[in-house]
Amino acid sequence: PPVRAIYHTPLRVAQDIWNIDHFRMENLRRFRIINQILDDLHSRAAEELKEAQKALKERRYDAFSSHARAAWGYEIRAYPDVQKTADDVVKGVIFYLALLLPFSFFTERLIFAFPDIRKQILGVFGIFIGIFIVFALVHPAFRITMNPFIILLAFIMLALSILVITIVTRKFEEQLKEMQRGTMGRHRADIGRWGVAAAAFSLGISNMRRRKLRTFLTCLTLVLLTFTVLSFTSVVSTIRFNVVPAPGAPLYNGIMIRHAIWRPLQEQAYRVLWDAFAPQRAVAGRAWFFTAELGEQSFINLTCSKSDKDYDAKAIVGMTAEEAQVTRIHECLRAGRWFLPGERYACIIPEGVADAFNITDEDIGKVTLQFNGIHFQLVGIFDNNLLKQREDLDGEMLTPVDFIMMQRLQGQMGAQSAQEAEAGFREYLHLAPDSVIFVPFDTLINLGGTLRSVAVNFVTPEEVRMVLDKVMRRIGFNLYAGQGDRIYKYSSIAATSISGVMDLVIPILIAALIVLNTMLGAVYERLKEIGIFSSLGLAPTHVAILFIAEAFVYSILGAILGYLLGQVVAKLIAVTGLLPGLSLNYSSLSAIISISIVILVVFLSTLYPAKKASELATPGVERRWQVPEPVGDLWRIRLPFSVSGNQGVALNRFLAEWFQAYEEYSIGDFVTEETRLEEATFEHGKGFRLSLMAWLAPFDLGVSQRVELLTIPSTMEDVYDIDLVIHRESGDVSSWKRVNRRFLNTLRKQFLIWRTLSEEERISYLTGAEGSTEGGPASSLAPQPA
Repeated sequence: PPVRAIYHTPLRVAQDIWNIDHFRMENLRRFRIINQILDDLHSRAAEELKEAQKALKERRYDAFSSHARAAWGYEIRAYPDVQKTADDVVKGVIFYLALLLPFSFFTERLIFAFPDIRKQILGVFGIFIGIFIVFALVHPAFRITMNPFIILLAFIMLALSILVITIVTRKFEEQLKEMQRGTMGRHRADIGRWGVAAAAFSLGISNMRRRKLRTFLTCLTLVLLTFTVLSFTSVVSTIRFNVVPAPGAPLYNGIMIRHAIWRPLQEQAYRVLWDAFAPQRAVAGRAWFFTAELGEQSFINLTCSKSDKDYDAKAIVGMTAEEAQVTRIHECLRAGRWFLPGERYACIIPEGVADAFNITDEDIGKVTLQFNGIHFQLVGIFDNNLLKQREDLDGEMLTPVDFIMMQRLQGQMGAQSAQEAEAGFREYLHLAPDSVIFVPFDTLINLGGTLRSVAVNFVTPEEVRMVLDKVMRRIGFNLYAGQGDRIYKYSSIAATSISGVMDLVIPILIAALIVLNTMLGAVYERLKEIGIFSSLGLAPTHVAILFIAEAFVYSILGAILGYLLGQVVAKLIAVTGLLPGLSLNYSSLSAIISISIVILVVFLSTLYPAKKASELATPGVERRWQVPEPVGDLWRIRLPFSVSGNQGVALNRFLAEWFQAYEEYSIGDFVTEETRLEEATFEHGKGFRLSLMAWLAPFDLGVSQRVELLTIPSTMEDVYDIDLVIHRESGDVSSWKRVNRRFLNTLRKQFLIWRTLSEEERISYLTGAEGSTEGGPASSLAPQPA
């Protein structure tokens, strides 16, 4: 049968990867989606492929291999980013669709405002599908993907999953609240965040409906702003080279490549550099062999033909014959010679191993060492002091890293030091020369060793600078470069920059001023409404949120329509061939930046009007409740609440139930004891006294106090004022005053919750059907007739 084989493997691999990338890039180029990094790497690979094919025809096989592997290196670095560019376009669509959901709801409420819930759902769904169809016709993501409607289906599945999770979570929370109310009554505010948000958006949209022209003009401004941002800004991807000076003087003019934390390199890194620069320049690979790296110490048992003893080395180093031309390691030998090209079963040992086996300089070439069942002829002995002083371009020894010691040190370091170690920003401890032996590089690789670093000597600093750009684009590792009398650390990263931002300053300022003017007008037009909101009990913060919610509606409408307009214009440019040199950006980052700028402009422009609205809601100078200072150990406070009629009984029972709930727990804001509710006589008639003993958190301060809540008849008939009397029992005065702020705030919230109870719930406390305190100290007060 015929022998099937793939000849010229590097060329075939590079050509196949180039063809795949070329097909995908051309597909992107049809929609003017251009990535400068990919174009640069792709064109360099094409040039190397041409040179490789030319060298193959001329039978210059060394040049052929060098150019083929160079093309392979360029194209393999571009390969993942080509598909990532297409995926990024799809991610931009997902982000847009996520904002399209609230847009559809706001648009239905703003234009149609159907009263029937079924019509509302149909309206929202119709708007969503309509915008989606237009978007699908103009956005290239739906023609880049194999099955475009999978995007829609995947998004619908995601949205429904989030909806189901939200419903289940809310139902679970409601059940927990019901259980809590059944055991200790209703003492928590049931105002949900979703309810507040829905009410805020509903009020904002209704206000926008009343002023149609102003709403239209404001939205038009934001649409044009989004379109301008999308048109004038572009996200540019480039390869950026970082250069950081390193300490020390270089041992040679060249480069040294290794992983930042000394992880193994792929053997291809050595082959790529060998094909590119050998044999004109010395290329030295370094390999290490351990029996273990982490968790337990590595031991390699050595025996010698001259002695019956054995020796445990911790690691084996594999080096090439070219190492002598790079680091001049042969100068560290006490006796003997360095490895010869092609030599396989030779070894060089440090002085400590030689002494252990009683080996002298005269024994070189006569004795053998054995490990792993293989005999290695001794060809040299190192001088330990000279070997310790021989440092590579990274400023570290040529022996392997002591991973066991590094692991122990890392366990003693904090989190920040560990992160710095992961980034390679610290020196590594290396094994002492007596712990290792040296063998030829290829032999150790065949025995299971791993490549750890590669060094190339370019002789002159000028040649180093010439090859750096080419090497950095082909490999993704950091490298050290020795140039003259300086050492530099180089790294290449894919950088993303945003251009054209300065051109947007004036349009953004104009749009911000328009939104500011619109929202200020809305505040002053709704002064009466703000007063009504304040009378209904809305806090100033809630009034401000109403205007911020309205601004959010503006921003979503303007951003979505403006982004859609930008895509339509881009489609027209691509179809008609206008502006032939223009490249368009459909990335997710572009969509996020464009829409985020508009939303940010609207929100910043609304902060001042929202602040003014909150100030108008409570126009007094003192917008917070001021508590008087205590007199000695006594603190008497008139609370800003009053009750009428027999509601005083119900309110006191409500509060007594709440205080009694804290008698059984010690993890809240306070602990109570001896809660008692009783009638009391005051100047203007009978009232009520709720007394208790309280210990306030944090309990290690030792603050305790006697608390009395007095419901006192006022000068007005059937109206009660409420006084809080606190007497300090223990704890220092400053701590007592400080922790009581939280106690007073918690008590104030209970009064507010009482105001939110329904009439049936209040009557239940009044008649004793619910909130009964039978069996407790607070039950001494009989229910009063309604």
